[in-house]
Amino acid sequence: MARAEAGLRAQLDSIVERHAGTDALQNVSERSSANANFVGVTYLIQARDEAQIAALFEDLKQCRNVLLVI
Repeated sequence: MARAEAGLRAQLDSIVERHAGTDALQNVSERSSANANFVGVTYLIQARDEAQIAALFEDLKQCRNVLLVI
């Protein structure tokens, strides 16, 4: 869950691609909140191990507009 701001998707795509490769950008869904102030973005990735997921989550949490990483 993140604040809906210009350039957010590009930031998230860049982070996910760095950790999970370009294939991860093929399975993405995006859903806006009722007032379009927030957006949920879901990436379906093929994770190699727990360390990869931990590093990805940490980088996503450092993104200014990201509020929640699940």
